[in-house]
Amino acid sequence: MDVHKRHSLFNRTQEQASFTVFQPGFFNSELEPESLEDFDFEKAPNHNPTVNTITEEDDPIPHSSGVTYHSVVTSCGSAAPMINQQQPPLPESVEEYDMQPIYQKVLKERPVKNYQIFPGNTRFLCGGRLVTSKDYRAFIIALILFITPAALFCVFTCPFLWNQVHPVIPVVFAYLFILAFASMLKTSWTDPGIIPRNLDIPQQEMIDENASSIHASIMSDIAQKQIRIKNTSWSLRYCETCKIYRPPRASHCRQCDNCVEYEDHHCIWLNNCVGKRNYRPFFTFIVTCVILCIYVIAFDVYYLLSIASSSPNRGFGFVFSQAPVSFVLSIYCFFLLWMVGGLTIYHCSLIMRGVTTHEQLRRDIFKLTYPDLGANPYNKRNPLKNMVQVLCQPQPKSYLRRRKMADPVIEKL
Repeated sequence: MDVHKRHSLFNRTQEQASFTVFQPGFFNSELEPESLEDFDFEKAPNHNPTVNTITEEDDPIPHSSGVTYHSVVTSCGSAAPMINQQQPPLPESVEEYDMQPIYQKVLKERPVKNYQIFPGNTRFLCGGRLVTSKDYRAFIIALILFITPAALFCVFTCPFLWNQVHPVIPVVFAYLFILAFASMLKTSWTDPGIIPRNLDIPQQEMIDENASSIHASIMSDIAQKQIRIKNTSWSLRYCETCKIYRPPRASHCRQCDNCVEYEDHHCIWLNNCVGKRNYRPFFTFIVTCVILCIYVIAFDVYYLLSIASSSPNRGFGFVFSQAPVSFVLSIYCFFLLWMVGGLTIYHCSLIMRGVTTHEQLRRDIFKLTYPDLGANPYNKRNPLKNMVQVLCQPQPKSYLRRRKMADPVIEKL
């Protein structure tokens, strides 16, 4: 058979098979080009392969499946049945779609610090560096009552003292004011000794979740803890709010909603509890306020007497007209001295006896609770030693790691 006839017969056979393959000839044919440069591309037969075109409307493919339209078109014949399978129809409404996977994608972890999730009525300022209570209205009033008379004294009395007496008098006043103001802020913004929560969670609370009264179930199964101080047995009281056994001399503050170690009292004017870590600046503040009151009264009276001596024929009206602010300041500081001075004397007696305000107010209950305890075990039997114990010890570290990172909290976007 001629070579050209064999070539045409082969082409007709391939056309009947629904596809066209270019075949210039057999290896021994004379028409076979020796190289690619000798091949005539213009005379070559057209090759139009037949493929199954799949549109998105006929067979939608999820973009997240990893299969693209290009891969469907260029896939081999053996993989075509698997790709051309009918996909499940999309839901007609949003309500029919399962939103659970979407919620799982929306959730994310947000790192927080311990002070941001701390319970109670405590307010943290400056990124957890400062600790105070949430009710700050009385503290603002205390600031006004403290700063205003000091500013008036500097404006109306200190110029006379600087020029007529000695410049050191206003300087000493400024030093005392700064000391009192710094002690006031330190007492108000310092952790008083807050005890961390959930240190002694009762197992009954974790097991009996369906109890009708969790309070009754907890109190019925809480074990009593006993300690001994100077041969006397002490029972530790359990705090249901903080979930801890309160150590001796610790109390739960209702205003702050925290258990505070060595709590003396809650001062509404300073907007914080007075406890183990801020009792010393509190005592410094009230003592300095007493000194400032005496200082202002003494030099205001001296100023008024100087005006009266310069005009002996004039009466009280003339003196008051020359220095009305100094006269009002002396009266204001006189009444303030009685209040703050009485508080200072009271705390001096507490320090020398080695007791706190809570212990002093509850001494009758304390004697009924511990009848075998003859005296206060924390009393050093020496007023000087008690003062050193309270006022001269270094400030202990805070139990709260306020600026440390807490466990991650998962929230929705």
